Amino acid sequence: MKSKYKEKIRIKRRDSGKLKKLDYFMLGFGSMVGVGWAVSSNHWLAQAGGPWMAFIGFIIGTVLLIPISLAYGELMSKIPVSGGVMSYTYAAFGSFISFLSSWFVVLAYMTILPWEAIYINQILSGIFPILRSGTVLYYFMDIPIYLNSALLGVAFAIGLFIINLRGSKSAAKLQKILSWSIIIIAFLVIILSLIKGSMSNLHPLYKNVGVGSHTNPFSGILTMIVLVPFFMSGFDTIPQSVGEARKSLKFSEISKILVVSILAAGGFYSLIIISTGSLIPWEEYSKMASPAMGLVLESQYGGMFGKIIGYLVLVGTISGLFTTWNGMFMASARLVQSMGESGLLPKTLGKVNHKFNTPVVALILCFIAAAIGPFLGINFIDSLTNLGSVAFVVGWFLTSLAAFKLRKSEIWPEARFTAPGGSITLALAVIIAGTILIATFIPGLPTYMGKSGVKLFIAWFLLGMVFYYFANYKDRGMAESERSKIILGIDLSERKYKE
Repeated sequence: MKSKYKEKIRIKRRDSGKLKKLDYFMLGFGSMVGVGWAVSSNHWLAQAGGPWMAFIGFIIGTVLLIPISLAYGELMSKIPVSGGVMSYTYAAFGSFISFLSSWFVVLAYMTILPWEAIYINQILSGIFPILRSGTVLYYFMDIPIYLNSALLGVAFAIGLFIINLRGSKSAAKLQKILSWSIIIIAFLVIILSLIKGSMSNLHPLYKNVGVGSHTNPFSGILTMIVLVPFFMSGFDTIPQSVGEARKSLKFSEISKILVVSILAAGGFYSLIIISTGSLIPWEEYSKMASPAMGLVLESQYGGMFGKIIGYLVLVGTISGLFTTWNGMFMASARLVQSMGESGLLPKTLGKVNHKFNTPVVALILCFIAAAIGPFLGINFIDSLTNLGSVAFVVGWFLTSLAAFKLRKSEIWPEARFTAPGGSITLALAVIIAGTILIATFIPGLPTYMGKSGVKLFIAWFLLGMVFYYFANYKDRGMAESERSKIILGIDLSERKYKE
């Protein structure tokens, strides 16, 4: 039966409500297809044991994300408020699980901010040697940290902060421009690679070239599947900004855009792996320094045309860096703001800039995370990737569980978008996310995130418990009726009572 509360649900508009279909697709696609295709794809061949293992792993990883994205889509139309995982898990499980899921998604977003900053410095330092000269501040993980490159990274972080401070419309406009440049350049790369590529360069089908613990094709594919969440994580930036859709845009349409953006990004990554991996023997290609793709294409075509291609790949690489950086900057600030407003974190984090109506304190935290990147160095990349992947899967698991629980709830209206396959699809989403999560904690498996990853994971959990305690202990907490109205727009306890 349809809920009698359907008409009471209202969308919480935080901004001018101007985001359109294309804006949402570009937000999701641009956040997923960031810099990985240009700077990490050759390394994936080594991590998976060859281009075919990486290709299969990415295809499987993308397919596994579909049930999870459908769970998000159903929740997005059933509970049409901003906040994403925080709102969905609160509706299903209450404050603590809502905090826990949100806290780990914040970690996932925050690992991407310095990750992108590190690669920006890495690429620009290769183009402009002056960035790797002059004063050495210190050595981190055996890598010198130069003052010049660190200052440049901070300057970029300041620019991103200013763009997002001015509001989602400004950030979305930048996202759209950069995403279009990625799409055009990336498909040009795929076509040019297929023209010059050779199937013989994709052999041997499997080999461990000294990277990772995989010992056979199956374990190589598993290694790739676990990495997919980090590079495909941007789709959940769409639910974070759902409250800023223009009023004429239906939530069922946004849900479909979310699924389409995943399929588009997964297909794109898979084509990049095979096409560029065929240009030269993959073992050689997998060990080249970034950005290997541009260098290989330039050498394959040679002359002025080769230089132009190399330049275009560089433009696409930088654009990819900024789309992911910008998308995660937007999403992480919105999530931290929502947690502050609802009292899950200290309320100071929920403060907004009155001129632009944007989360200024949360944006400052995002700026700090982004600005730290240039001070860490390239050798810290793998640690950030592993930790970020696990943190994303925590959020996906709890969100899928929330979707499964709320499917038959009469407290909420019938979803305007339902996952094909119904409860079976949602249960599958729970199983997929749960299995991946468990596998990352088992030593000996190629999916294991490592001792350092486990330590960082536990440290973040304990830090979260401290924040939660001080934000919610005794009279410092917020009444659930008030929190429910802030997160969901309704008094959930009253609704449950009436049911």
